Amino acid sequence: MSWLKDFFVVLKCRTMNIAFTYLGLPVGANHRKKEFWMGMIIRIRKRLARRKGRYILFARRVTLIKSVISSILLYYMSLFKMPMSVNNIITRIQREFLSG
Repeated sequence: MSWLKDFFVVLKCRTMNIAFTYLGLPVGANHRKKEFWMGMIIRIRKRLARRKGRYILFARRVTLIKSVISSILLYYMSLFKMPMSVNNIITRIQREFLSG
C-alpha cells in the first residue's frame, strides 16, 4: 500500500473512502441496497408528483409515466440490476400518480 501513497503524492491527489456521485450515479456504493436507488426514486417522485397529475387527462398521465420512468430507469439499469423492493416503490409511485 505504500506504493499507492507514492502515486497520490506524484499525482497530487487524495484518497476517498466514501462513495461519491459521478454523472448522477453513486460510485462505490452497493447497488443491491435500497439506499443506492434513493436518488432515482426522489427524481421520479419529483417528476410524477401527485399534485401535478391531478388536472391532466388520463392518457397524458400514462404517457408522462412512460417517458419519465423509461428515461430515468434506463440510465440506472444500463449498469445495475434493480432490487425488487425498489421496483415495488416505483410501481406504487406510478399508481398514485395515475389515480390522480
